[in-house]
Amino acid sequence: MSKDKKRDINIRRFFSWSNIVKGKPIYIRLYELIYFELLKLWIEMGAPPLRAAIYGLINKKDFDDNFIKGKIFQNYINEIKENQCEDNSGFFIYNSEEVLSNKNIIELYDVKKLIMDELNTSDVVYRYNSIFVFCKLYESWSLKKKEKQIKDVTKKERFDVTPDLPLKII
Repeated sequence: MSKDKKRDINIRRFFSWSNIVKGKPIYIRLYELIYFELLKLWIEMGAPPLRAAIYGLINKKDFDDNFIKGKIFQNYINEIKENQCEDNSGFFIYNSEEVLSNKNIIELYDVKKLIMDELNTSDVVYRYNSIFVFCKLYESWSLKKKEKQIKDVTKKERFDVTPDLPLKII
């Protein structure tokens, strides 16, 4: 199998895994959106060095709308809020079969604001470092989660059996 096909399969498996994995902390849910945008751009750019991909993300014309104005985060929050539990105790996430409470939604808004404040600067180096740190934190969490799941063959989330992520930050 060619290297490109294997990479494409691993990326598809990773996307599937990330949808169904349970127990994501609130901040990780939003950092994941940043990682995914970087991953998609990295793929579009033909897998350049990480530095080039991050600068490419920062320089995209929709960066301000998606990240500084928070459109990408708000769309995610709205998607969650569309699936309110019948007893109004929270919001059901179909992919992972989890329930987020109303308190979790407030936390999502708080983290969204913190990310937007962090990225709302004209200093490109500061934006670069922020994107790098958010993705690094997401990668660290994902690798720990994957390591636990690889050891347990009964896990539903074990569809992605690769011990790493498609785009390596660390």
